[in-house]
Amino acid sequence: MRILENIEPKNVFYRFEDISRIPRGSGNEKAVADYIENFAKSLSLFVYRDSENNVFVKKEASPGLEGRPAVLLQAHTDMVCEKDSNKEHDFTKDAIELILDREKGIIRADSTTLGADDGIGVALMLALLEDKELRCPPIECLFTTGEETGLCGMKAFDTSLISARCCINLDSEDDSSAVVSCAGGVRSDFEFNDIPLERCKNEITLEVTGLCGGHSGADIHLGRANAVKTAFALLGGIENVRLISADGGNKDNAIPRECRILFTCDDPVAACETIKDAADNLRSELTDDDKGFECRVSYRRGEFYAFAEKYSRAVITLVNSLPCGVIEMSSDLEGLVETSSNLGVIRTGRSSVMITVSSRSSVESSLDALTDSLSSLASFVKASKITHRDRYPGWEFTKDSKLQKTYKETYKELFGAEPKIYAIHAGLECGILKKGAPHLDIISTGPNALNIHTPSESLSVKSVEKIYTLLVKLLTGSDI
Repeated sequence: MRILENIEPKNVFYRFEDISRIPRGSGNEKAVADYIENFAKSLSLFVYRDSENNVFVKKEASPGLEGRPAVLLQAHTDMVCEKDSNKEHDFTKDAIELILDREKGIIRADSTTLGADDGIGVALMLALLEDKELRCPPIECLFTTGEETGLCGMKAFDTSLISARCCINLDSEDDSSAVVSCAGGVRSDFEFNDIPLERCKNEITLEVTGLCGGHSGADIHLGRANAVKTAFALLGGIENVRLISADGGNKDNAIPRECRILFTCDDPVAACETIKDAADNLRSELTDDDKGFECRVSYRRGEFYAFAEKYSRAVITLVNSLPCGVIEMSSDLEGLVETSSNLGVIRTGRSSVMITVSSRSSVESSLDALTDSLSSLASFVKASKITHRDRYPGWEFTKDSKLQKTYKETYKELFGAEPKIYAIHAGLECGILKKGAPHLDIISTGPNALNIHTPSESLSVKSVEKIYTLLVKLLTGSDI
């Protein structure tokens, strides 16, 4: 039985439901690449697949339109895999459990990310490729991998295969706008290794849950609390803390919603009371988005092993010192975050700690300065190692863009309103694509999706229909 069978556009939601059944977390895109490749072959379309499981499909022009330039459509096949802590779900083998809320007009998943980022972009492209009634110029469709973990697929793709002169990226979440510029970014990994252990006689459990989280670029300006920063801040009034373990966040590009710390100290009873008081005080400072915040603390006696006090203090100092949230706003574009940082993940082993930070900026020199600052922090706390990786370029605004002009005219003709043209702080593959194919004129758009990268992710049904109508009109009604 199909959950989305009777909603329009049927061909789009048919394909979206199909790919929702395919596990496709970052690094696990082979099966969805198989699906797209077999789909293309079934329609006798040109298809090329590279070693990174990027898939490139070409559809010939309709009769009489062979002379028009090709249009490139682009989306990524991987998704962020987040779930509620009490949800049993294996993202390596389980299908996404779709829920259609007809009253609200949305699609969501059962306690996991939906994967509309960017599964709906993939579905829109597949639907256009198989639409036999569509009279259009040549269409080129690029399905990339590893976007959520460093835009890895796009970095590896051979852009010489592209003949199109313009590109519509379908990885945005606002149907009334087009993105025309985005930030660049870099991941930074802090490591503490071979930490000496010492025996202790109590173990205190601190759990922070119920925070909203969100996308570490698109939502960073909303003031939502970071669960890792919050949990470590609650340790601030306790003396002689020694960490036993810390586990918070799942993805560096998502604001952590939960964090669990095990630690020891000299007076566990007093520590629990101190944390409860601090949590009560903090609750009044949180935004409405974080109204589900909960802090649970308890302790037990026994024989345990904790990190030596000096190393515990170094980790706590680092976490509390790391910049997190908006660092600087743009002086050129009102309301645009220019530079930000997100502490995305903390994990501990028996004698090790790993912390991952995602930094973003639309100014390359600011990104350089931020990575230098993080390196200095690592040196100050005597971390074993810091590695800056997966750096990707921003996408600069193009003046006098023909595609932007055509998009605005087409949108107004269809919907009777002016669309918004703007820059975003999140990272898109457009910067890498533009670097490899500098001739491309690019915009990014997509249907309305809320709370991406969280189990609260939802997709507007009507918005999908709106974007499909817009894409058809752009392809059939204009020489772009």
